[in-house]
Amino acid sequence: MRIITTTCLKKCIPKTQYCRYNLLRRNFHSSPIKFINYDPYNTLGVDKSADPKQIKKAYYDLVKKFHPDVNKEKDAEKKFHKIQQSYEILKDKEKKAQFDQFGPNAFDENGNPNPYAGGSAGAGGAGNPFAGFSSGAGFGGAAGGNPFSGMGFDFEDLFKEAFTGGGRSKSQGRAHFVTEYVGDNVEVLKKIPFKDSIFGSKITINYKVVDSCVTCKGSGLKSGAKKQTCPTCHGSGQATHVMGGFHMSSTCPTCQGSGVTISKSDECNTCHGNGVQEIPKSTTVDIPPGISDGSRIRIPGAGDAPFVTKDEYNQLRNGDLIVRISVEKDPIFKRDKNDLVVTQDILMTTASLGGEIIVPTLDGQKIKLKIRPGVQNGRKLTIPEKGVPINRNLNNRGNLDVILNVKTLVAETPTQTALLEALADAFNDKNAKRNDSDWQLDVEDALKYDEMDEKDLHPSKLARIGKKLGKFFNLDNKKDEENK
Repeated sequence: MRIITTTCLKKCIPKTQYCRYNLLRRNFHSSPIKFINYDPYNTLGVDKSADPKQIKKAYYDLVKKFHPDVNKEKDAEKKFHKIQQSYEILKDKEKKAQFDQFGPNAFDENGNPNPYAGGSAGAGGAGNPFAGFSSGAGFGGAAGGNPFSGMGFDFEDLFKEAFTGGGRSKSQGRAHFVTEYVGDNVEVLKKIPFKDSIFGSKITINYKVVDSCVTCKGSGLKSGAKKQTCPTCHGSGQATHVMGGFHMSSTCPTCQGSGVTISKSDECNTCHGNGVQEIPKSTTVDIPPGISDGSRIRIPGAGDAPFVTKDEYNQLRNGDLIVRISVEKDPIFKRDKNDLVVTQDILMTTASLGGEIIVPTLDGQKIKLKIRPGVQNGRKLTIPEKGVPINRNLNNRGNLDVILNVKTLVAETPTQTALLEALADAFNDKNAKRNDSDWQLDVEDALKYDEMDEKDLHPSKLARIGKKLGKFFNLDNKKDEENK
């Protein structure tokens, strides 16, 4: 705090002492506020009763007319900014109501709301929280009227920050553009190995996109050339048609609503005035662990650029690259949600007597698994923490399910046949076939049963057709008569 160097009006303390009485009689010094010097309604050419659609239409018509690229008048750029500020006020219901109530005093020259609207800016009206302070020389004289200038911050800026959002006008804080254009998304199909889908990997994607022309940097113009006002809509961007007495407006087919065109002589020789061209691109994509077949990975801004020429009053944004993942099948492992499944063949003797089997894992290691005696076909054995990563966490994984497939023994030598017959005798299996010619099924009233061979249970198409034809022509009965 600076020290007061004037004599106290009450003469209660010597000068150079801090005097609260004098402090309360002094005013904070601030620069006078400059208000807007125009009427937003007159600037846009609309009435106070105009609805938002009418205000917006008037705004777009004027913007295209006074666009600095197409209007070369001396004050075109100033008019353009005044039109933008007027639209910022009238499109906002609160700002519009504030202007209707207080008039030009409601906003400063940059279009920012005036927190003291309703009272005088300097003398302290009804809306001024510092109305009790009169203007005059500041504390200490050299401080320029700011009693807090010696404290390391500007008190005046502090209040600007609080009441006007940092003292920055909308025209300063916002990029100068009229319309935002967004390009199309590009989708690419990428096949990855089964193991990469489980543990994750990095892949390279090669694709083609529409991007800004490298020659003209997206402007569509030759070096030094400029855009011209559209000859069809004369810069309005709208084509008007009269149908049955009604005036119908549509987007100008010549300039696509931009209000400007590029003549053939001024077109970029590479992109022919389009501002974009198809170019090859390559990008590296991280595949997260545990990704499933059909998943999509989105890379923002890596897609097509909008099919529009660049302009300082347009905002362009590329679409996204979407990588659709196709997981290749694995000959050994299958996926069931967060679990891996492997089918393990075991012999009938191992299933009967029990034993040990070696089970592969997707990690590369092998696990020795003990089998209890008498295990049945289709039995599932679970190995924990050898499955799919859960929520992309390699330290938290599902299970590996081992499905046992018991294989039936097939005798290939007389010795093996004799051993299997002895095994059938030992287990009193009377249904098993014997090489003994006198063997037959030990069943009472065997003549009551129809006899069928296993090969007849699944006949081929040709056999089924022959059987039907035989019944149709009674070939079976004729054979029986011939045998008699």
